[in-house]
Amino acid sequence: GEGKYDGEESEDGSEPIQPASALLADLAEKHRLRRRTLMQHSSLLELLELPSLMDACVRSSLYEDALSIAGFANTLERRHLMEGSSTSSSGQQSDKKGDAKKQNDDSQQNKKGDVVAGVVSEIRRREVDLRRMLIHRLRQDVTMPQCLEVVTALRRLNGVELERRNNSKSSSADHDLEGVHAAMEMRLQVDFLEARDCWIEGGVTKIGSAQAAAVAASSGGDKGGSSGTSAQAEQILDGIERYRTRCFEIVTQFLAIFRGSFAPSTSSSSNNHDHSFSLLSMWTARRIQTFLTTLRSNIVTHVNDTATLRDALDAASFFASSMGRVGADFQPMLAPIFEPRLTDMIMGHWNDGLNGMMDTLKACRDAGVAGPLFGTETSSSKDGNGGSGNFDGVEMQSSRTPAPPRKLLALPPLARFLNAYLGGLNELRRCLLPGAFPAIRSAQSKLIADAKMALQANERAVLTPGLRGEAARLREVASKMKSEFYDCLEPYMTGCLEVALGSVDYAMEEAKAAALAAEKTRVAAEKVKAEEEALEKAKADALKKAKEEAEALETAAIEKAKAEALEKEVAERIGEDAVQEETKADLSSTGADDVSQSAADKSTEPQQAEPDHFDDDSDDMYGSD
Repeated sequence: GEGKYDGEESEDGSEPIQPASALLADLAEKHRLRRRTLMQHSSLLELLELPSLMDACVRSSLYEDALSIAGFANTLERRHLMEGSSTSSSGQQSDKKGDAKKQNDDSQQNKKGDVVAGVVSEIRRREVDLRRMLIHRLRQDVTMPQCLEVVTALRRLNGVELERRNNSKSSSADHDLEGVHAAMEMRLQVDFLEARDCWIEGGVTKIGSAQAAAVAASSGGDKGGSSGTSAQAEQILDGIERYRTRCFEIVTQFLAIFRGSFAPSTSSSSNNHDHSFSLLSMWTARRIQTFLTTLRSNIVTHVNDTATLRDALDAASFFASSMGRVGADFQPMLAPIFEPRLTDMIMGHWNDGLNGMMDTLKACRDAGVAGPLFGTETSSSKDGNGGSGNFDGVEMQSSRTPAPPRKLLALPPLARFLNAYLGGLNELRRCLLPGAFPAIRSAQSKLIADAKMALQANERAVLTPGLRGEAARLREVASKMKSEFYDCLEPYMTGCLEVALGSVDYAMEEAKAAALAAEKTRVAAEKVKAEEEALEKAKADALKKAKEEAEALETAAIEKAKAEALEKEVAERIGEDAVQEETKADLSSTGADDVSQSAADKSTEPQQAEPDHFDDDSDDMYGSD
């Protein structure tokens, strides 16, 4: 307000009347200040232009200059705002003499502080814009040097923020700056991965999207459906390769930039270091899971042939092996994606063949026409295998697919069904996944069971009384088709499946090994048998020899007994002869006594001596017995 001259009183009487000298001194002081301000016009203009200068540096990607301005803002805040606040606080504790002059100085200091605070506040807003622009730069395709430059600028910006917090806090809280720095570094890593996520998503969103489908359809509109399919396959393969390169590049950049960001000297630093690796591990696992989900959707939707499936599997396997160099190999997770799709594609061919056969049978049965169900047998179809050799003995010993039986040419529905079956097996030549073998075998068993049920239903239907048309011929063909399926087609299908799965060579090796083992067993058995026979022969020889010896002993004993018996008999005969001789002698002596008693009396003693002599001779001759 204007000053009061002498003699003038204030209306309310609250303000004292100032003398003219004081008013002139006040005006002179203001004029001096304005003159000094005018002399510092260029410096003040530069100060006020700092926010706009920083904004221009941010827009021109001059990060070094923008960070220098941000650091200068901290210096301004420390020199003018912090010193002003400390001066005002000390002034409150000083003596209260000269209150009018102190209040004037404080008002001038506050005005100067308001200008500096406004400039610093504008610069702080430009720092936010700088951080936003740097993170946006990470969402684009940047090389390793560019990425390192951006991260370095963000770290310097964190340093500016840390310096400002240090200026604003008291010295008692300085020990918490290390934790604040660690939190800022962790936040920087999160921002880095989030920004790089946006870069990945921007490059791979075209895989299987409506835009990709439209591109594939437009490319295949002029050249046919196969061209569209190939375009879709190229989109999938290109997407896998792009995803691989970008993921590996991001992991490499993260490890190169943040691996040495924490020194393992303190426990907190090592803990933060572990957190950084955990953060990278979680990000990698999430990206791989996202990739697998997208890949599964694209495989099911856009892949219709095994050649493309094989190419996609090769690309995904190479991606997994590449990530294995950073400890994120996910090859075992690919099998559950590709194996079911391979089985579905093969089953699609088989089901088409079965449905075609059933439709043909139903159409002929409804029309009462048997002509499409049979054909003319060729001369070479009598052997049942087209002259290509015995199916059971020769062809199945080879790893090549056996030739189909030519007798099926007489039954076109079965022949077409077999062609569809073989067409499904041909898909395995391009992409053979061992993990899908059980599912394929199960699908083949279900296919055979469904085909049998269809043929049985057809036979029951044609045996229904009142069938019109060529009923007899339809019944004959239905019975023949059923018997041919059981006798010829089913064994052939089973053999072809084993050949396609590569099981024949394995079976041959197993058979050879079994035959070799059987031969070894046979040789060992023959050896044991020969040893047993030799042992038995030795035992028999020993028994025979013992028997012969026993027989010889028995024969000798018998001979001895016979000799003894003969000698005894001879002795008995000699004794009998002696007795007879003796009897005769007695009889003759008795007759002589009757003729001449006297002669007998005279010869009594000599006759008595003769028998004694005879007795002695007899004792000498037979006494040994």
